[in-house]
Amino acid sequence: MPAVRTLSDRELTVSYFERQLLDADTPLPVAAAVTRLAALQAQYSPSPHLALWARLPGFGHRQLEAALLDGTVVKATLMRGTLHLVPGEDYGHLAAAWRAQWLKDLRGRHQDAGLDEAALEASLREFAAVPRTAEELRAHTAEASGGRARAADLLHWPRALLPLVHVAPSGHWRAHGGPSTVLWPGALPPEPAATARLVRRYLAGYGPASRADVAHFTGLRLRQLDPALAELGALVRYRAEDGRELLDLPDAPPVDVDPGRELPVRLLPKWDAALLSHADRTRMLPAAIHRQVYRAVNGTLLASYLVDGLVAGVWAHTCARGTARLVLTPLLPHGRRAELVAEGERLLAFLEPEAERREVVFAS
Repeated sequence: MPAVRTLSDRELTVSYFERQLLDADTPLPVAAAVTRLAALQAQYSPSPHLALWARLPGFGHRQLEAALLDGTVVKATLMRGTLHLVPGEDYGHLAAAWRAQWLKDLRGRHQDAGLDEAALEASLREFAAVPRTAEELRAHTAEASGGRARAADLLHWPRALLPLVHVAPSGHWRAHGGPSTVLWPGALPPEPAATARLVRRYLAGYGPASRADVAHFTGLRLRQLDPALAELGALVRYRAEDGRELLDLPDAPPVDVDPGRELPVRLLPKWDAALLSHADRTRMLPAAIHRQVYRAVNGTLLASYLVDGLVAGVWAHTCARGTARLVLTPLLPHGRRAELVAEGERLLAFLEPEAERREVVFAS
């Protein structure tokens, strides 16, 4: 039996840049890029647009809006109960995978409530056949459950019982206001195939990764993940520096990189999945600045910038009186300021194309 190869943190980071489309400008259609990345966190509407801007040459926000309108990309509440943009072709699988966990949690909180789940689902299915706001769904759930659904779960029940997707303009560039959702018309696939599709997408975009990493990204219990991993067949196995077992797809590119190669600077948005999607983020987000970038109280990951594959600071921008200003705040010593300024100027042109003046500065 061949020895399991140990991968250094640096090898994993360089390989990860390639998988995350961060290593070089790769021309891909938006839907293909979202598939490559498995899912984009979308609780803040500009974040998916900025995530794709950082990865795709010539990306414009109307490209993503067109994909949302034609259904090749879908916005919905999915893994971990969080808003995501996902490929339209994967939505049914991802919804089915998350539904199992969400329903288990809800049933546990209502086991003595006498709630008729089948009747509630049938009523909601008819009600959500046309777009409904969150408040409308809450009110209908309260009525259809006969008051047996807890107030805190009035919106959770329809999201768990039904595949609900957001309606435009939700997901569009800087969209505001309460979104509407509507019943997705497809049939949900069975298990373990549904969860296996989710795990496959995750490993393709974020692997090699541990079982704990898969559980962290999906929000699913290992008893649901292990049959899905078995469904994927013989996986490639590596070892991390700290001894953890790492899994990868047999058809994934082997980790064959030059660990000494310098990686390009990148500016990432709030909640970028590249930094959130592993149980241990410290390979790219150094422990010394973790609390300055990730606010555990409300789960906020600040907009940050990478220097040679590591978070080295955060960024913020303003636009007032015709002037767009990007402020880069270093959190660790680094060089390559000229490259960061150039990338910052490119970002400002995307964020504020109508601005009369643009400037990139470093906080003192």
